[in-house]
Amino acid sequence: MAMIRCGECGREVSDKAATCPSCGAPVDAATAVRAPEALSFEDGHFVGTSAMIAELAKRAITSANYRVDNVDASAGTATFTTGVTMGSWSGVSGTISWNEVAPYRYKVTGHGKQNVQGGQVVAMNLFDEANAKANNVIREMVRFAGGPADAVPQGSCAVVILAIGVSTLMIVGAAATLI
Repeated sequence: MAMIRCGECGREVSDKAATCPSCGAPVDAATAVRAPEALSFEDGHFVGTSAMIAELAKRAITSANYRVDNVDASAGTATFTTGVTMGSWSGVSGTISWNEVAPYRYKVTGHGKQNVQGGQVVAMNLFDEANAKANNVIREMVRFAGGPADAVPQGSCAVVILAIGVSTLMIVGAAATLI
């Protein structure tokens, strides 16, 4: 049994089915686009199924030594949390998303944000560290799928300048207050 794409609704259907269980359209296994047997990386896209990419994302997150929070193949997302980072004691929360741009071809993107939890008052995204963590995961995904090492840009190094002006920063216990 192989999985094929329904010509009407685009859902994956068994090539043995007479009709699509989702929309009821007749299944024509002879002309349908077949799902790839293995995941690959070609021309800047992952080629496979959403379930394959979900498993790849889990593997890449774990390989980067981050914690997998949630993976949803049907929504095309994987979320993760890092440990302590340069900008936050609570680490970075990141999301990897994949969108189908052609049958079985997916564009993968990622973004991250610094966490503020507990007694922490501020988390600074120094040098775009949060998004760099998401790019690390995507780079691992490309590597595991057999893609080139330079497929994901390293990102730019921006310096954040914090201007306090005439205000002073007063530290009180575990909390910081700008007065």
